[in-house]
Amino acid sequence: MVEGRNFVPTKGDIRSGVGPMQLASAASPSGGYADDIPGTGFMGSPVAGRSSTRYMSPSESTQNAPLEEMASTPQPPGGPAAVAPLISVKDLWVWAGKKPILSGISLDFNDREVTALIGPSGCGKTTFIRTLNRMSDVSPGLRVKGLIQYKGQDIHSRSVNPVLLRQRVGMVFQRSTVFPMSIFDNVAFGLRLIRERRDVISERVTESLRRAGLYEELKDNLNRSALTLSGGQQQRLCIARALAVNPRVLLLDEPTSSLDPSATQKVEDLLFELKREYAVVIVTHNMQQAARVADRTAFLYQGKLVEFDETKRLFENPREKLTESYVTGRFG
Repeated sequence: MVEGRNFVPTKGDIRSGVGPMQLASAASPSGGYADDIPGTGFMGSPVAGRSSTRYMSPSESTQNAPLEEMASTPQPPGGPAAVAPLISVKDLWVWAGKKPILSGISLDFNDREVTALIGPSGCGKTTFIRTLNRMSDVSPGLRVKGLIQYKGQDIHSRSVNPVLLRQRVGMVFQRSTVFPMSIFDNVAFGLRLIRERRDVISERVTESLRRAGLYEELKDNLNRSALTLSGGQQQRLCIARALAVNPRVLLLDEPTSSLDPSATQKVEDLLFELKREYAVVIVTHNMQQAARVADRTAFLYQGKLVEFDETKRLFENPREKLTESYVTGRFG
């Protein structure tokens, strides 16, 4: 058993990458992080000597390469050419005290693909995606067991810097977490933390706002307070902020649950653009949304993975009776 470790980023660690979750987390000071900006949920440096999550690793990884140099999982000699999953989860268990939240989940997530996680409230969807970039580390009392690999490396290996991991695997929460500053400064926040040059920051901010479908709407008002934006614009601004630090994976936890239909459509349209470059994992209670945007869908129930398949097949011809009952609205 390996106890959950706390990392106090050195100057070098911060310069090597500050994750989107450092910028848009809903974590509170009691979650194990100091220097929070009140009301924004910004995560600062981990507090030395405080640990909230215990991790039991099946084995310590022998790979010591930095995350940005990780290679894909090698294919068996002579086997068919196949693309290795970007994130692979094997036999994942999570407990809160003695209560199991997730029970033996195994899932793979491919690059340039949208995967939806569906299931009734309390089934463990949010807890699951928080384990994918070790945001579960800041949740008090959680115990994690199982193997999670990003590009073939165990993310709980001692060689992995969780700050850099959260840059590669970014997350946007259900509640928009814009900072009380200008639109430009919101998107530039992480870039300034990693000491990017001014010209690079300006270029990245513009590019990220374009990708999030906001630049044409806001290009003449980038100095305006982000707090004056509509709910839909604020959520897309959070996505732009995550994109600015060049992630490979985006985790979206019910990003449209509080948005009106027009704003929801804009976010969904954005997902089709984003999957050309990123792996996207979206938690949603809206099954019509999953059917519209996801290439594959996983159905979770009471902490267990019931079914995982191509979205069309899961909704139209599910293998499991429980899945059929859920997607046809008999419960949930």
